[in-house]
Amino acid sequence: MEHKTYTLNDGRQVHLRSLQPSDKEQLVKLYSSMSASALRWTKAPTGEEIKQIIQYPDYYISMVTEHDDRVIGHGEIKKDSEKRNGELNVHVHQDYHGVGLGTVMMIALMNDATGQDLHRINLKVAAENRKAVRLFRRFGFQQQSTMRETFGGEEHDAFLMSKTLKL
Repeated sequence: MEHKTYTLNDGRQVHLRSLQPSDKEQLVKLYSSMSASALRWTKAPTGEEIKQIIQYPDYYISMVTEHDDRVIGHGEIKKDSEKRNGELNVHVHQDYHGVGLGTVMMIALMNDATGQDLHRINLKVAAENRKAVRLFRRFGFQQQSTMRETFGGEEHDAFLMSKTLKL
């Protein structure tokens, strides 16, 4: 992923780039600064999980988004052992919700996944997280099933969604 600059709907300029080993502390800071409501429907990666993402870049398409020299978003596609399919996760700091950052990150991640010849991208999303469900549907993800999943310590319905990139 090459470094790109985007202007969000509110006029702020953000920079997207590949995750670098030097980003570990910034990612830990990002997740520790996210509000409970921003993390309600997701699980922030632990320091050990961030370390794995950095140590095994062949199994991840991973990017960060910066604004004012601060990491404000993290997105990744974790590849399966055959590097054929992947699982998508996108995390956006609450100060950047609703201004198009999720869309920008999705465009970059899906372009990279297509460029790396991944066949299918899967994700789990809380059924109640309507904004995220709409975003994923706009990108062509289709609901495959519904299951019970724990979010924020409580069980909720979750959609398993997927998108085929290459037949």
